[in-house]
Amino acid sequence: MVYLAGQVRSAEPGFVDVRDRATWTELFYDLVLAFGVSQIAHVLAQRPDWATLGSCLLVLVPLWWAWVDVVMAMNAVRETTMQRVFLLLAGLATYGMSVAAPHALETRYEALLYAGCYLALRLLIGEAIRRECAVYTIHPYRAGLAFALVLFATAVLPSGLRTIGWAVAVVAELLAPLILSGHLRQLAFGVNHLPERFGLFIIIALGENVVSVGAWVAGRRLGLLELLSVSLAFLTGCALWWLYFHLVASAIAHALRTHPTPSIVVRDVLSYGHLVLVLGLLLVSVGADRMVVEPTHVPHRLAAALLPVGAALFTLTFCYTRRRMFGAASLTRFAGGLALLALGGVAPWLPGLATLGSAAALLVAVNGIEHWLTSGGRSVPLIFHKAQRPSSDVQLT
Repeated sequence: MVYLAGQVRSAEPGFVDVRDRATWTELFYDLVLAFGVSQIAHVLAQRPDWATLGSCLLVLVPLWWAWVDVVMAMNAVRETTMQRVFLLLAGLATYGMSVAAPHALETRYEALLYAGCYLALRLLIGEAIRRECAVYTIHPYRAGLAFALVLFATAVLPSGLRTIGWAVAVVAELLAPLILSGHLRQLAFGVNHLPERFGLFIIIALGENVVSVGAWVAGRRLGLLELLSVSLAFLTGCALWWLYFHLVASAIAHALRTHPTPSIVVRDVLSYGHLVLVLGLLLVSVGADRMVVEPTHVPHRLAAALLPVGAALFTLTFCYTRRRMFGAASLTRFAGGLALLALGGVAPWLPGLATLGSAAALLVAVNGIEHWLTSGGRSVPLIFHKAQRPSSDVQLT
């Protein structure tokens, strides 16, 4: 993740963001990354096993981390022609990574394309930082460039050694913001722009569920069970959308303004937390796709658990992010996440339609209970308390 210095942030209520809304160029760049996520989801849908899931993570994390760095490089400055050019070039590099992602760990050519584009993207980000910041100190971007060099250097190795080298580099890159956390207070950011940018990517990840299921439905004659499974898949997507955008999106913006160390919110909630959220949505998308294809079929092993486990990962992540922002986790989401995990445990013995319906029902129940609590002025039950934040913060889910 990129950490920049050179802009003053104020926590006063009158603080004005340099940029309040995403630009058209940023939205175009997001579409390129959406293509990369769909490529990875397609690979997992074809071979839903643990080895494929691990491979998908190795190519998903650099894509996500680079997107975060591009967002952080652009969020606190006004758009100029040079910044548009930067985003378009970054989009080209991301496009190359996305094209190569499905086979980057299998063939040398795709590995070189993926790693070479990632290295180019890291160099572009570094140049953007140099132009925008008169002063910048040691930050995880420099580590990111080093890891990109490792990916490129190991791309020529045989497949097995390449996978090991990339795994070490990706894990190290994930840990870099924690190791270099002493520089977090030098982070420059726009408190209105960041929640919108990350929320937009959640929308893109949710859209993958709609696209993958809809692509299968188009041009086929559907029976009653197929129509029911498609409806349940869409309802699941709606419930996941509600979990995030009903309360969480506004809570993130509130935390960025009121947290004593807002850069921790950027690191733990936006960067780490949203990576897990996107992974959960990817698993839901692949799982829903397979269940809609054969709603009465009883899947086996990992394929059966993809949707409920992905939904559980999505739901439980809010417990972590809420605690990092406000000092306590929501009991409703914790209980709902555990119930979804239990459903994932029994899913290999259930027809896909039963798993899909049960997951949709659990997610709707969590949303319904939270809506009943908050609309009536009641407090959401909290667990895992730490040092108390102001009462106005604690009411947010």
